[in-house]
Amino acid sequence: MAQLNEETLKKQIKSGDFSRVYVIYGNEGYLKQHYASLICSKTVSKDFEDFNLKKLDGKETSLNEIYDCISSFPMMSDYTCTLVKDYPLNNFIGDRGKVDSEFEGVISDIPESSVLVFWMDTIEVDEKNSKWAKVLKIIDSVGACAKIDKRTRSALEKLLMTSATKKDCLLSRECASYMVGLVGEDMATLQNELHKVCAYKGEGEITKADIDKTVIVSIEAKIFQLARMVCRGEADQAYENLQNLFKLREEPVVILSVLSKSFVDMYRVKAAKEANVPYSKLADEFAGNIYKTKMFTLDNAASDGSRFTVTQLKNSLDILSDADRRLKSTNENSKIVLEEVILRLLRL
Repeated sequence: MAQLNEETLKKQIKSGDFSRVYVIYGNEGYLKQHYASLICSKTVSKDFEDFNLKKLDGKETSLNEIYDCISSFPMMSDYTCTLVKDYPLNNFIGDRGKVDSEFEGVISDIPESSVLVFWMDTIEVDEKNSKWAKVLKIIDSVGACAKIDKRTRSALEKLLMTSATKKDCLLSRECASYMVGLVGEDMATLQNELHKVCAYKGEGEITKADIDKTVIVSIEAKIFQLARMVCRGEADQAYENLQNLFKLREEPVVILSVLSKSFVDMYRVKAAKEANVPYSKLADEFAGNIYKTKMFTLDNAASDGSRFTVTQLKNSLDILSDADRRLKSTNENSKIVLEEVILRLLRL
């Protein structure tokens, strides 16, 4: 069976045509848990969970225990389901690629009445690692490997709009984008904050004022706001924002790091423009495609950096680099160093 993405996994679960074994991995924690739980609920009736559903901690589970679970017959159901969280599957592959025969035997002998789900919650699956590649190939030969990665900014906005509708509220695309900008891109956090906004609103159209009154703004978003204030020359607001970050006891090095990222993005976009290259091309120019699903980052950088020249942005990076050195290698007061950084950036 071919590797599944989120859409194909969703369709398979909806059709009820389950694979005998799944490995669910990727970098979107909320969705990984959602689909692992969904397979369990769709294969096993809630009334018979005590008999047909087994949940195991992979860090404390043996292969024999997994085998015992998948070998049991279902009671008043078509399936039994065994959910194993964070099981180190790559340990069954030797240094020379030799597969543990007992493991291979268990995986290849799963009864048709059993569904086994390996949910990689905190374990990172590296597809380029030879051992993980071997494991995924074995699983894929008898079941399905589902990689669930973070959704794009656009997909998150659509999700919020749809979720709001289900709660009898109307969330515009503009407000959904505004909310993602404030809260960040963690799906679990976004869903939680949307629930708060909808509970506050009750019904009807959600406004930016409603969002401002209810959501908790992420620290990273607060620092990006600081960068935007500096770009606009809003000195009073920038210093007030910085003081609020100090009150929240945010590490100065973290503040400087996020602030630096904003100016690095602005410099890259400006340099691309100077070279007559569309800044959308930057997604293909950096290792790991760091901008591939975050084009909004480049859009914001283009807007925020529009008042600066390339030379000014080069100078901003010198200022930020000097501050980084001072924070990490001197005993200077870190708050004063950051206050000086803001002043020097405002004077660009």
